[in-house]
Amino acid sequence: MSQAVRLDQIVSVVEEHGFVSVKELSKFLEVSEVTIRRDLQQLDGEKRIRRTYGGGVSLRSTSTEVQQTQILASPLEGSQLDRVDVLITTSVDPQFDRALIDRVNRRNIPVIAESTNIDGMRTLVAVDNYQAAMALGKWTGDYALRHFDGKVNVLDLTFQLSNTVARSEGFIAGLRDVVPAAQVILSINAQSRTETAYQLAADALNVHGDINVIFAINDATASGAIRACLDLGLNPESVLVVTFGLEGDTLKNALMTGMSGFCRAGLAMFPEIVAPVCIQAAIAACNDKPLPMQLTTPYAILTPETLSQFYARNDNEWQILWGAVKNNLSVPLTIDRDVPKGTTLPKRIGFVVPFSEHEWYKNLNSLMKEYATSLGIEFEAIDAAQTSRDDVALRQRAIAQTAASLVQSGDVILIDGSEVTTYLAEELSKRGDFTVITNSVLVFQVLRACPNITLISTGGSLRRASGILIGPTTEAALRELRADKLFLAVTGISLDFGLSHTNVAEVAVKQAMMRAAREVILLADHTKFGQESVMQIAPVTVVNKLITDNALPASVRLDMSKLGIEVILAKT
Repeated sequence: MSQAVRLDQIVSVVEEHGFVSVKELSKFLEVSEVTIRRDLQQLDGEKRIRRTYGGGVSLRSTSTEVQQTQILASPLEGSQLDRVDVLITTSVDPQFDRALIDRVNRRNIPVIAESTNIDGMRTLVAVDNYQAAMALGKWTGDYALRHFDGKVNVLDLTFQLSNTVARSEGFIAGLRDVVPAAQVILSINAQSRTETAYQLAADALNVHGDINVIFAINDATASGAIRACLDLGLNPESVLVVTFGLEGDTLKNALMTGMSGFCRAGLAMFPEIVAPVCIQAAIAACNDKPLPMQLTTPYAILTPETLSQFYARNDNEWQILWGAVKNNLSVPLTIDRDVPKGTTLPKRIGFVVPFSEHEWYKNLNSLMKEYATSLGIEFEAIDAAQTSRDDVALRQRAIAQTAASLVQSGDVILIDGSEVTTYLAEELSKRGDFTVITNSVLVFQVLRACPNITLISTGGSLRRASGILIGPTTEAALRELRADKLFLAVTGISLDFGLSHTNVAEVAVKQAMMRAAREVILLADHTKFGQESVMQIAPVTVVNKLITDNALPASVRLDMSKLGIEVILAKT
């Protein structure tokens, strides 16, 4: 396909969809993302489309949209977070949470927390994890008195989030209220993954044959533990698995049919109730109505004998019995579908999904979507992993923009190889009258068509995985060269271990670049900090300037400044 034909196809696709990402265009046209970026730059110059961060936008976009782009300086066009009026989310990890809250705060998007607290939330929709788990622990203690002669040795398959820690602590407290001598043999972080739980449970049961109770903080870990018991050929009468969740059909089936024999009780959190409560809380937040710090949702301990009190199985699916809910449970908000007069409905509600494979989030997603749609509200599931990647790309773009502003006419600059330095090359391609030395094939490809830039490749052996030139030839070339500035990228930064990187061969080249430069400028988003990769490059003190984003905690920025490093925050 000729370039002219490819350019026409890009324009056609962008006009049809309004926005198309670089990745999507690369797959559709079967060319590299570097080629697509270069094509978008040319089409933007020809005024056929508008190039933006992450892809291309049709020129038919409204003037309001164009103005918003200028005001926000560097939005990630097409990002799901930028399209919602209210966000429902749970805590994923500290880095993700900081970046997420930074973005929604700047857009004044209210946040409803689900399962766990998150900074800036309007309210938390969740069961009282400690009290619920304590009730389940007491049930387990009573069971142990009847079936295990009061001897209890527990394997606790836990997780590091505050709500799951509360579940483990509450369960043990309730268990010891009934059986004071109950022993916790192991408490292990199963990472909320079925396969991890399976392996940990199998190993623990092999080493500690006296384990007779396994507590799982959710159905995913319970499923792994049950499979481990089955594969080891254990007697179902000798081991009890209890789960906190009953999130979907899998564990309900295990309870009712005796599929495994190991799971004989579970704490139901009722996603059928949590979902509409979350939507109603989102509507209240959109209308600035006061909400309590927590909307506590109900729970019930269900066994094969009591499951049918709350659920009926129809067409191979379990359906909640709303009459039982009304008569036996307390729901914190009215969840009927009547909207009071004068209520403003959000146009779109977003829901961040941290574990897409979990039945809890599958059910919450479908139930919230059905409930929101019935009210005329658009609903969008947002994958946490993809959102994190989008956010990091946005911040790297902003870092690259700031770095480009430091390049002066006549400068000789060294550019390392990475995603952020490729973005830097794209920014520099709009300018000229300086010299670039690089060992990055991608950087070289971006800049090779720029007549006003003197471009020097170090040469060397190609490491295809990263598109970096390495080896003795590269290092020898750098010994003969001098640069005013080095724009450096690494995979790990810590005060103790310094700058580090995952690939040993690339480390030697980075060290040679440092020796060849008068000034070392480190380009690093917040995700690189607190990480220690395979091999140390140098102490942090070799850095003259650090360009980073505002999701990096102020305490870390201050530590860097104390070392004499100039910290520059990119605007995102």
